[in-house]
Amino acid sequence: MSNGNLTLRRAIDSDWQDIATADARAFAFIEPLDDEALADIRSKVDDGDVVVVHDNVDPDRPVLVGIAMFYRMVMSVPGGYRASLPGLSWVSVASTHRRRGILRMMITELFEQWEQEESVFSILTASEGTIYERFGYGPASFEHSWRVDLRRAEFRAPAPADSRVRFGEPDQIRDRVPELHNRWVSTRPGAIMRAPVWWNMIFADRPMLRNGRSGLHYLLHADGYASYRIHHETENTSIAEVYEIFAVTDEAHTDLWRVLVGLDLIPAITATTPVDDPLPLKLTDLRAPAVTAIRDSMWLRILDVEKALTLREYGHDTEFVLEVSDTYRESGGKFAVSITDSQATVTATDADPTVRMDISVLGSLYLGGYRAVDFAAAERLWTADAPTLHAVDQAFSTDKKPHAGTFF
Repeated sequence: MSNGNLTLRRAIDSDWQDIATADARAFAFIEPLDDEALADIRSKVDDGDVVVVHDNVDPDRPVLVGIAMFYRMVMSVPGGYRASLPGLSWVSVASTHRRRGILRMMITELFEQWEQEESVFSILTASEGTIYERFGYGPASFEHSWRVDLRRAEFRAPAPADSRVRFGEPDQIRDRVPELHNRWVSTRPGAIMRAPVWWNMIFADRPMLRNGRSGLHYLLHADGYASYRIHHETENTSIAEVYEIFAVTDEAHTDLWRVLVGLDLIPAITATTPVDDPLPLKLTDLRAPAVTAIRDSMWLRILDVEKALTLREYGHDTEFVLEVSDTYRESGGKFAVSITDSQATVTATDADPTVRMDISVLGSLYLGGYRAVDFAAAERLWTADAPTLHAVDQAFSTDKKPHAGTFF
């Protein structure tokens, strides 16, 4: 595909050093990924799923000015179904070539591929919050960043007589952690399953990706695990930074956190968790864990509304006619939705709508990350009357808030 001096094509082997350089420049890395880290990335993506744009004003020296690619991923939806879907990533346009349609050219190319492959969803993690709504993505899951003052962090419940947590040895980690994570995926909407190639990169724990922190320490429980690094915050103070904590049961969550808050010579610990994490409620001082940030962690784009609505389970039985607007693609329309015993039957219709929203709003509601009443209050969702709004709000609500758990 060409547009003036700009040419879009799929990546080839010789592009990757330029891709690494452009990626470092776009995302403000100190230096590009080294050969080992780049090989890890390449093991997770096919060249045919990477698009690059070159400026050919000098045909002898084409310049890479745009990159976009996607990982082939699997995500849980409310009710437990696991959907295969593309995870858009590594999207950048050179600052020398802004406002020339490069981003839209790349995204459109990938959307056409996904539609041909009959993908129902697409997801991404966004470096900026104003780019992707125009393409129909909505923020779908969020996370809290915590800083826990360990001098004040005491559990309400007494410690068990025997610890159920152990530090993991390398062979135990490789054998047990992927299975524990896979079990956790079944407990959360929006959770991303990890293929073996993703674990290879995590377990390699490349020094380049540690940012001056220690290597990973693992804590293992029969129903969960945690990993953390030690970081020298000042010359005389070290803190622990939780890299991951995934618990299948409430007991495992308590046991793992009990060990983390008891680490020796550590005054504070930082972590990122789902927004409904119960840690503060388990402590005698709910101010010990302070929220330092709340951020969107994953955005969702629905590519096939009818199919998407049938894949998840719902919290309330109801009927409504949904009108979805989609100014970027042709995924919108009017749909008769009938929910019985938590399952939806969806058909195209010409009936007058009782609910209206943009495709991006539907993406935000789908996993339970936002509530319909919030979008109605923001005048971004319309319903025919208050009972309809209440019913839609209850239908899309989930017992647990979505949490992706994997950055990509």
